[in-house]
Amino acid sequence: MSPYSHSRLETYRQCPRKFHYRYVARVELPEEPEQIAAFLGSRVHEALEHLYTQVRKGPVVALRDLLDHYRRIWNEEWTDQVVIHDQGMTPDAYREIGERCLAGYYRRHHPFDQAITVDVEMRLRFPLDESAGHVMTGFIDRLARTPDGTWQIHDYKTANRLPTQAAQDRDTQLALYQIGLATMWKEVERVELVWHFLRFDTSIVSTRTPGQLEQVRAGTLATIADIESRGKSEAGFPPRESGLCDYCEFQALCPVRRHLVRVRALPPNEYLGEPGVRLVDRWDELRQELDALAGRGAELKEQVAKAKEALAAYAGENGAAAVTGTEREATVREIEAVLFPRKTVETEEADALEERLRRSPWWDLVSALDRRRLARLWKEGEDVDGELRRLLAGYVRTEKSVDVRLRTRKTK
Repeated sequence: MSPYSHSRLETYRQCPRKFHYRYVARVELPEEPEQIAAFLGSRVHEALEHLYTQVRKGPVVALRDLLDHYRRIWNEEWTDQVVIHDQGMTPDAYREIGERCLAGYYRRHHPFDQAITVDVEMRLRFPLDESAGHVMTGFIDRLARTPDGTWQIHDYKTANRLPTQAAQDRDTQLALYQIGLATMWKEVERVELVWHFLRFDTSIVSTRTPGQLEQVRAGTLATIADIESRGKSEAGFPPRESGLCDYCEFQALCPVRRHLVRVRALPPNEYLGEPGVRLVDRWDELRQELDALAGRGAELKEQVAKAKEALAAYAGENGAAAVTGTEREATVREIEAVLFPRKTVETEEADALEERLRRSPWWDLVSALDRRRLARLWKEGEDVDGELRRLLAGYVRTEKSVDVRLRTRKTK
């Protein structure tokens, strides 16, 4: 069984289909150009690795020497293939961001004697379960130990976003590394997880209880079990759409994106004539027409309601039961509805009425509180038992409305 890493598991959580392409099918793609954010992060990490390697050996590197080392490796690794998306930003501007990150960190932590550096870029490989059936791997940017015996797992970030303390308290990557650390040294008891957000010249420190670590372990094993239950078939790993799809290297293969990739490469005249594009556009046109009709229908219904209301008022003022138009006429009659409590609305009142009827001699007549049957009984008036009528009187109400209908004129 191949070992798992945090990035591998995160790929699965982001999109199972991407996981399949990368780790199950192992699809080989042309090498993608490096993004500037990744390039910047790698060079800053290398400079900090150099700094702490020198700290472990003896004299502390001077800040100017550290920055010279950073600029040198930047220039050695730089190629024009590195992708910069931000308009107005240049390679020099990004290099200067890295210089500010390093200078700020250097001034904050000099002379770097807060803890003993145990290792830098330390590779971990450790079992997640007792049977060692599932193994995790990873790299710790820097492992250190303070004078009071606290172990520190340091991680360096050059991202332009500063997360909250709560977000880092939920982070699983360094928590997994803490689990791995405990398998290497039995005296590991107190551990701090430390993220250095270099652009903001600030650090966030988090700790985990044994119970929290066990939850991380169990959650990770559950994710691995889910992965391994899906077999090798592509169909077992459905695509999951998100904002990350724009950056996925497998868009040309993915059923969610492959049509987009194919048609956006076409020139405009061919794009508009592509069958799939034409079908979607036609459907969209029809949908817009339907939406317009629905909006017009709602507007017309409102106008009809207002016309009926005006006719009812006109008929009432003129004592008319029918109002004549050119081709048709409107009938106007007053309706009185008899209403009893509904269980879905007046629940308490409906339950009380039902309970009283159950205890009465008339339950067989009204059965299960049939509101329509109760209304018919009430309308029968004197034919209804007096006691039943008095019982119902406490719950009945009447609601008057006017029924206005259009019909063909009976006379010309």
